[in-house]
Amino acid sequence: MYRNFVFPSREELASHAREMPEIHPDDVITMLTVMKAAEEIKGKTDGILERRYHMSQGKLCVMIILHQHREGLAPSKLAVMAGVTKATISVMLARMERDGLVKKSVNADDGRARLVYLTDKGREEMDSILPDHYVRISRLIGRLDEGEKKELVRLLHKIVDE
Repeated sequence: MYRNFVFPSREELASHAREMPEIHPDDVITMLTVMKAAEEIKGKTDGILERRYHMSQGKLCVMIILHQHREGLAPSKLAVMAGVTKATISVMLARMERDGLVKKSVNADDGRARLVYLTDKGREEMDSILPDHYVRISRLIGRLDEGEKKELVRLLHKIVDE
């Protein structure tokens, strides 16, 4: 985490910029501030998920995807949607199946393929967790007015979209 991250001073950055003109001190400080804020937000949401629900952000992501796709998904497609490798999704699904949160069944269209679904227990857990999770997220961003929220989203897209 960046909580104890020490930002370089403007003087230090200016010194590097004299050697490499592509370094812009304000850009570096701005981006480090964005990264620090992202880590702080992630820490707040992840910490509560872990403490209250014993759930990682990755597991929540997979469960949200399955919650949205009640018809089930192939593990390979789920891996792509969750942004993880096939090996990672295999381990996650094995643990979630052991805990009774997901089940696998044969795909009716292709007898060799499997589909993954949330179990009733998994759906109940999502129905319990998601409203509280979304309230927490709303409170974090709630200090901004609607215009500020739109501007923040626009600026973040401007940074990450190529």
